This record gives sequence, C-alpha cells and structure tokens, in this order.
Amino acid sequence: MRQVMVWDKATRVFHWLLVALVVVCFLTGEDDGLTFAIHAYTGFIVLLLLLFRLGWGFVGSRHSQFSDFIYPWSTVRRYAVSLLKFRPDRFVGHNPLGGLMVFLMLGVLMGTALSGFLMASNNFGWLEDFHEALGEFMQILVLIHIAGVLVDQLLTRENLIWAMVSGRKSLPENTAKNEASPAGHLRAIVLALAVVVGGAYLFQQTAYSTKVTAIASEDDSGRRNGKDDD
Repeated sequence: MRQVMVWDKATRVFHWLLVALVVVCFLTGEDDGLTFAIHAYTGFIVLLLLLFRLGWGFVGSRHSQFSDFIYPWSTVRRYAVSLLKFRPDRFVGHNPLGGLMVFLMLGVLMGTALSGFLMASNNFGWLEDFHEALGEFMQILVLIHIAGVLVDQLLTRENLIWAMVSGRKSLPENTAKNEASPAGHLRAIVLALAVVVGGAYLFQQTAYSTKVTAIASEDDSGRRNGKDDD
C-alpha cells in the first residue's frame, strides 16, 4: 500500500468551504432583517463556489472531473449489489452511488442558490416556495450523504473524511503507480479569478447589495410595526 494524492487542494478547499457556508445558510434561512442579509450574501458566495466547481469538473484533476464519476448503469447496479452484501467494491475516487449523490447535491444546491439569487436581486417572490422546498430537500440529502460516508468507512475501512482533508488515500502499489499527479494551483487560481470577476460584475449589475439591504430593512420595519401594534 502507498499513500497517493487523490483529491487536489482546490477540490478540498471547495468542499469544506461549501460545507461551512451551507450550514450558515441553513441556520439563517428562517429569519429576517440582518440575519436575512447574512443568508442572502452567503447564498451568493455559494452560487460562485458552485460555478467554480462546475468549471473545475472539466479542467480539474482526474478524480475531480465529472467524467471520472459518471459510471454506466451496469457498474452502478453491480456496486449497489456489492453494497447490499456488505462487501462494496473500492474505488479510488467517488464510488458509483457517491458520484450520483454528488451530481444530485450540486444540482439541488445550484437550483437553491439561483432561486435565492433571483428572489433577492429581481423580486422573483413567486420562487419562495420553490427555494424553501429545495432547501429542505438539501437537508435530507446532506443527512443521506453523511450516512453514506460513514457506512462506506465502516465497510471499506477507508477514512474518507480524512482523505477529503489531507487529499491522500492508501492504495495498492499496482493502483498507485497509475495515478496521475493532481492539477497545479495555477489552473485553479485562474478559474477562481474568472469566477470572482464575473461574480463582482453580476453583483454590481443586479444591484444585489442595495436590494438585499432594502428587503432586510423592510423586514425590520415590518417587525417593529407589528410590535407597536401589539
């Protein structure tokens, strides 16, 4: 067995930053005023992170690319059967079910972030129910994802959580020698700068800050008026 770098730094930074920001969104999603503003700004950053991941899924390291965890249905079925027998096949990157979960979570998060952005920047109030439904569905997916990781760790004896921290996995020598080096930092920096510049332009063109502040102020005013009426 040999320790091999499987997850590049860009993927790991994206993963843990996304985890932290999604938690903030969950905790601030039901409040008004300043808390709503925190929710809206955090959601915008999540949207930019997802755009970065979309690009990194094509130009990133081997196991970060979408093509690495798109498996034919026969492979997905075979893996599911091996999991039900408590003897799951091992994969260097995402396993077939894990890959499907990644696509599903990214898709739901993108829908949630986009609907929230439209609500805050362009007064698409009719999207509120859709936005909240996606947020609640995302909470369910997060729980399933965590359970899946823990079950995989139990059955394969691989510390997947630590692998996403360190980027390394212990692989058999015949597998390790076929692993390519992760993508360089420059590629990730260029992509991140492009997303930040595009995000800044979008932020300005939609007057996002002004509209979020206005909505937060209206919420505060409404709550104060409600208290005065009482």
